[in-house]
Amino acid sequence: MTWRRLWPWLLVLGVAVWFGWRTFRRQTAAVPAAAAAARPAPAPPAKTAEPVNLLEHDGAAIDFSSGRPVVKNTPADRDAVAREVQAMDAATKDVTFQPVTAPATQTQAAPPPPAPPAKP
Repeated sequence: MTWRRLWPWLLVLGVAVWFGWRTFRRQTAAVPAAAAAARPAPAPPAKTAEPVNLLEHDGAAIDFSSGRPVVKNTPADRDAVAREVQAMDAATKDVTFQPVTAPATQTQAAPPPPAPPAKP
């Protein structure tokens, strides 16, 4: 192999070794103390909200805006719930549904399929 054909491959090999050495050196480098001290402590895992017993809080407002269920049972909240219930009742007063009927059972046997046409 002549030098003219060998030098590009040596250049590529040298660049690959340099990138590998640099990557390995960055991964094994110690974190400076100032950077380690600047990191905030990890937040504790979020506790899951316990379910709200709806039978116990019938007619109360349950606020989920904070991410957790907060039961609000002030007079203003009770009035707001009563207004919304009236609005829903007014919106659905004219709604009717057809009764669901069972599908008709087939009492007669299906007619036999037509005979294939005769060939002349």
